[in-house]
Amino acid sequence: MISFGFWNLIIVILVAVVLQNNWRLDEEKAAWKNSLFLKSSVMQRLIQFFRQPIVNFLLQAGVVLVVTRFLCYTGWLLYFLNQPNSPLWDFQWYYVASKLAHQHVSPFNVEIFNQTFCSITTVCGSLPPFVYPPNIIPLIWFLGYFSMNTAFKISILMHILAIGLALWGANILLESKSRVFRSICTISVALIYGVVRDLQVGNVAIFIAVLILWMFILARKNQDIPAGICLGVALFKPTLAALFVLYFLLKRRFSLVFVSAIAVTCLAFLGLALTGNSLTQFVSDAFRGFSLWQNDPAVSPHISISRLDLMVVGPRLLPNNPFFAKLLSNLIVLILLGLAGWYWYLQQSLTDWSKKIYLAEMVIVSCLSIGITYSQETSSVMLISAVVFLLNDLLYQIRNCKFSRRRMSVWIAGVCCLAVQTAVIHGWLIHSLANRWNVKAGELPYIMKITIFALPSYAVLGITLSILVLAISSVRQKQVMKYESLN
Repeated sequence: MISFGFWNLIIVILVAVVLQNNWRLDEEKAAWKNSLFLKSSVMQRLIQFFRQPIVNFLLQAGVVLVVTRFLCYTGWLLYFLNQPNSPLWDFQWYYVASKLAHQHVSPFNVEIFNQTFCSITTVCGSLPPFVYPPNIIPLIWFLGYFSMNTAFKISILMHILAIGLALWGANILLESKSRVFRSICTISVALIYGVVRDLQVGNVAIFIAVLILWMFILARKNQDIPAGICLGVALFKPTLAALFVLYFLLKRRFSLVFVSAIAVTCLAFLGLALTGNSLTQFVSDAFRGFSLWQNDPAVSPHISISRLDLMVVGPRLLPNNPFFAKLLSNLIVLILLGLAGWYWYLQQSLTDWSKKIYLAEMVIVSCLSIGITYSQETSSVMLISAVVFLLNDLLYQIRNCKFSRRRMSVWIAGVCCLAVQTAVIHGWLIHSLANRWNVKAGELPYIMKITIFALPSYAVLGITLSILVLAISSVRQKQVMKYESLN
């Protein structure tokens, strides 16, 4: 038998060869020869440091090992999920809801859902209710035609396809055609923890992220009908997509919003019809289910380690003062919304209140979508656009601007905060530490709650602030350049 170590070595060699062939600047090399950014003393010293043989080798070895680790882990994960008794996690809720819909029974009724969940999965007891809106039912309807394991394998294949579409969309939005930047973009997107976590638990966040990503790509080309359909479908998880409706209303893209409203309405009423439910009964069941869902330990802002929204900051810092805790969280959100509004005003003033949409706006709305309301670790897939924005911003500075310590400090801060949302920190560090305590019983030490286990939330805040600062400063740079060109 050939050991896994041998195959691991083969994979390392293959990854190294592929990266070596794709680690080229191409046309960027000619464009950067006269770059004032790269000619600064700081960048020259940094370039000389990385050109040292040992540093260059360690950097390349690190990249190769990271990519190899990701590929090996993905292969192991697919093998593990393909076992007869594979773990199902979040997927179970969608499967049970689909089975109930096939019987024309409402999955939004707490008692009915719990009884069916127990009979299908043999997991009984107090369970979180099904709190999705009815427009998700037509989208998961097909699951009920298969056994649970078969449906789960189909779901995994759909996740892999969605990841491929996400990587493709990210490369479309990247402004550089060089192979090295495309490789960096692809690797960075793949390392976001939500991408792997969503595959592990069988959640649907990756589908929302892909729909939003391609909605932006289509809307930028003024293809409002397909873009509106993407947005309307994405609203089956409104916490991640609803803010984009407000954004397109502010941009006066009314046709896109109208198409999305038609799509979501059709899906919602079709979902009610498939479950044999009325609108009033659904509202009653949903209200009761939502109140029970809020009491689940996995949702509690005080003890949940899976939440990454900013609503956990106040309750963890001030656990004995509910009023001031909520006030602190709301104040942070209001500051972010105020900065986002200021950027939008500056951008629109520069472009004469154009209907054209920009990547920075999409990234800010994506960050706010996972920051201002409940979101979990799988929702970090919404940060795919943030990866592209940071790379595009670096490219813009290199091509057009002088080196600025302040701006690069903000950019590095954004990259570091984004690194927190990778599997190394968010997945391995936080979850390995959490195994030392009974999380659901709230036994986490206070100092750990407000530091290590709140890192994902702080990272979302840091990413949002850094992108807002970079976006606002870019607008001011363009205003100065426009003024100088007129003179």
